[in-house]
Amino acid sequence: MTELPGPGRRQPLDSLATKIILFVFVSTFATALVVSWVSIQSTHGYLSSRLDRQFPASLSRSREEITAWFARNLAELRELAANVENPSRTRLDRVIAKSELIDAIAIYGSDGHPYRPSGRDAWRELEESNPPFDTARSGIQTAVTGSGETLTYVTLLHPTSGRHLVAILNGSTIEAKIAPPRTEISRTTLIVDDRGRILFGAAGGSMHSRTVPAGLLEKPDSKIREYTNSEGVHVIVSVLPLSIADWYLVAEAPFEVVFAPVVSVVKRVFVIDLCVILLFSFLAYKITAAILKPIEILSDGARQIAQGQLDHEIPEPATHDEIGLLTHTFNDMMRKLRRNQGEIEIANAKLRDQNLELQQANEVLEQLSITDGLTKLHNHRFFQDHLTREIKRVNRVKEPLSMILVDVDDFKSLNDRLGHAAGDELLRRIAMLMNDTIRESDLLARYGGDEFVVLASDTDLAGAQRLAEKIRTAIAESSFIVDESLRPTRTTLSMGVAQYAGTRKRFFAAADSALYRAKAHGKNCVAVDDEDEVL
Repeated sequence: MTELPGPGRRQPLDSLATKIILFVFVSTFATALVVSWVSIQSTHGYLSSRLDRQFPASLSRSREEITAWFARNLAELRELAANVENPSRTRLDRVIAKSELIDAIAIYGSDGHPYRPSGRDAWRELEESNPPFDTARSGIQTAVTGSGETLTYVTLLHPTSGRHLVAILNGSTIEAKIAPPRTEISRTTLIVDDRGRILFGAAGGSMHSRTVPAGLLEKPDSKIREYTNSEGVHVIVSVLPLSIADWYLVAEAPFEVVFAPVVSVVKRVFVIDLCVILLFSFLAYKITAAILKPIEILSDGARQIAQGQLDHEIPEPATHDEIGLLTHTFNDMMRKLRRNQGEIEIANAKLRDQNLELQQANEVLEQLSITDGLTKLHNHRFFQDHLTREIKRVNRVKEPLSMILVDVDDFKSLNDRLGHAAGDELLRRIAMLMNDTIRESDLLARYGGDEFVVLASDTDLAGAQRLAEKIRTAIAESSFIVDESLRPTRTTLSMGVAQYAGTRKRFFAAADSALYRAKAHGKNCVAVDDEDEVL
């Protein structure tokens, strides 16, 4: 350890060299942790966003392709069942040859026994007196043979003869069809029934012990979810219903496989961080050992100044290197600091006063910028900004949001008859009465001219209609003194009510259309979006 100036030797852990090295080590280590965390989070976020885009989209495309594929391959079979009462074996063989999905076909008579089977020998495995499918209904069914093989049947009822046309589907072909493209994220595609049993996919088409939890099938959608299957494997999964029998299309992938790049990034970042930490610690030790003594002198002087000894002068070293220049500059700085300390305090006090005045002026200007000068209500600009925030909020929390567009009936003729001053006074009185009528949670703003708007949060269409009727009644039953004649003036309002339904443009259009219908209906009434009734 380097000998330090001053009386005696310092303890190793109390030396400046040790502190600088520890500081560099901790700083580098903290920086490495931040970089590692950012790298891992970025990789995780990238994979998550990629999954959110590709996984559901891929599953939706697979569902469309599988549904269309089934429809194409079963089209001639359905036509055969609907139009041919007693098809020949040659006709059955031709249907099998044209379809890559159908493996065998047979006709079941009203006695429940098959005849004229065509295709593979699967019919021999079945008990003729007890078919493994329900001949009382048409559609796709599944059953398990005595050998444990999953067989899929299409049962179609002839409309007049009472016979059933039964086809066995090729499970291997179905599994090949549902296999995802190699270019996509590694996943397994399964077809399961309404009890979660796997019909096609990972088990080669046969029934086995692992099932998909029924909870995933209750509300199927393409959103990414996670669960641990019966084999103890943590997987991500996406589920969509198929319009084929009571089947569901399931895409799943092991969590550790999908997020394997994150583990790789963690390992590489750890090695790089370790090398960086060791390198910087070594450099810190070398640099500290070289500049320790002059730094210690500078540190002692700075410590005294920090304790309030502003008249202290740090001894300047004889060298003219960076440390000497720093010491000389530090002393000059302290001399200037002592001279200017009083001036700075005065300037700071003035600056605080000016900042306070500026803040107050900004608050006044901000209030004026969002307030209508005539009615003292919020203006059009504030309403638009508030509506933007409300739409974001209701999209997040799924609460109703309604709008009431208000127009003063015959305001132009009243303004021409009484004068603009009286018209302005009438608008002020109407605004005050409306403001007293609405709820504290509602926003009332002047939309422009003689139009006002009310934005009712957490209010559905029926609630907004009641509020509009309350405002209309309050105005219609009131008289206003607006000029020097002291004659009472009465006026009415027309209102259009709409509820937010997903788009800002549709929201305004619906309210404006309702207001137009209220005007057309005779004014002094409330019209509701998509309703013929006008109150």
